[in-house]
Parts: sequence; structure tokens; C-alpha cells
Amino acid sequence: MAAIALIAVSYPDSQKEKTSDKIASLSSIADISAFETNFDFGEISMAAGKVSHDFEITNDSSSTIAFEKLFTSCMCTNAYFTSDGEESGPFGMPGHGFVPGLGRKLKAGEKAVVRVVFDPAAHGPAGVGPVDRLAWLESGDEAKEFGIKAVVRP
Repeated sequence: MAAIALIAVSYPDSQKEKTSDKIASLSSIADISAFETNFDFGEISMAAGKVSHDFEITNDSSSTIAFEKLFTSCMCTNAYFTSDGEESGPFGMPGHGFVPGLGRKLKAGEKAVVRVVFDPAAHGPAGVGPVDRLAWLESGDEAKEFGIKAVVRP
């Protein structure tokens, strides 16, 4: 009988803990800081191949945040997520092949890197000129946006 009472008393607390973790992960994307969220490559050569930029992020909250998705605005752009020496990706544009879920967490105070890779040759000769591309890191219904731009030359 005492075991049943112990289970009944501890069950709500464990559920409350899970619920508050979920609320924290859904509401704390604003607590992710980044030194920069936009990067301009300037003029780049299509012939020189892919370019990439690393956006360092920090979880400034006092709780762990869960990231469900990382995706990009165009098939010419991929994104990668690295924390604790483990890289996940590539993540691309939804609708252009399979884009897996991210399923990664960042503890309070921890840092990670979102690497955005752009292939200036992906659109062929029609792809010259100014380009703007985005990557989004999602937690719940919120996202952190990272932008790159360049002027593509042949």
C-alpha cells in the first residue's frame, strides 16, 4: 500500500518536470544569442565552388533548449549543426528531398555552431548576380534565422 502511495505522489511531480522542460524548450528560442545572424560573402566566384560561414550560438537561458528542425530557403544551401564535437546534417530545403529532424539539445550556457554552406554553381549560369539565402533553427513554434548573401560572378 505504501508503494502505491509513493507512486501516486511522485507521478505528478515527474509529469510536471516533463511539462516544464517542454515549455522551456518551446519558449526559449529568444534566449539563444548569436554574435551575428547575417553574413555577407561579398563577391564570390561560381567557378571557385562552395562557400560557408559558421554562426556561433549560445544558450543564455537557465534551462536546456531542444531543437527540432534546421532547414534552408533554397536547394543550393545546406546547414549543419555542431555541438559537443558532434556534427548533424546536411539539412536542406523542405520539398527538395528528405530533410531529417534535428533532434538536438543545448544545455544552459552551452555553445553550438550553425554552419551555412552555399553552392553558387547550383543554379547554373542563371545563378549569377545578388543572392540572399536563409537557414532556420527551430524550437517548437519559434525559429532563429541566419542569413547569408553574396554577389555571384562566373
